[in-house]
Amino acid sequence: MAKKAINTELNGNYMISNILGNDVSSFNLEINFNSEEHKINGFTGCNHFFGNYKFTKDSLQFGSIGSTKMSCDDEKNDVEMTLFETLSQVNGLSYINDQSINLISNETTVLTLQKKPQVDKIILEYSALSRGLYKNIIIDKNNMSVMNDRNSKPFIKPSAEKQWKLLLEMVEKIDLETISNIEAPSAKRLYDGAAIGNLTITFNGKRYKSSSFDHGNPPDEIAEIVKEILSISENIE
Repeated sequence: MAKKAINTELNGNYMISNILGNDVSSFNLEINFNSEEHKINGFTGCNHFFGNYKFTKDSLQFGSIGSTKMSCDDEKNDVEMTLFETLSQVNGLSYINDQSINLISNETTVLTLQKKPQVDKIILEYSALSRGLYKNIIIDKNNMSVMNDRNSKPFIKPSAEKQWKLLLEMVEKIDLETISNIEAPSAKRLYDGAAIGNLTITFNGKRYKSSSFDHGNPPDEIAEIVKEILSISENIE
């Protein structure tokens, strides 16, 4: 694979989604590049690591890497060991697009990185509408807002950092590109047996809206985050 440079710097936070052709998304591996100091830090799924790197338009190399020494289970130990060994072999990179990068060893892709979402550009909105029910919940990094009546003012309070972090972890599990095609598990809303539920996630300026579903019975793919949003809304008033 030919090396292709479309940027003059390597900077920012990335999730490591693939190592040597194996999907490692479930381990939540991270690597953060600091272009000013040419330093990296990250997370292996168990330990935090740190080091430095050299980057030009034609090459990328990592220096020696240090890490914390927490005890992990065998699977995480194997992933961590493979990650460190693979980083030591990297000598180039190829940009897939603005959000994804392949790291290369001797023209073979060994790591794939996905740009980590910017938390200040994510907005979560849940609505439930029927003849007798109105609920609109909006949550972002800074604030959460709840309206339980079309004519009332929203209840607003600052977002809790712990809750926001949990919601972001849930967002990462959702395939936003297919959210509009998720099939609802029930259809009571079609004959006024349930309010119409919708989840909308705004990510970097683009809105991803789910197909409608029965309030109280969301599809499995988004059930976790819908439940958490509703739980947060119950404690805001």
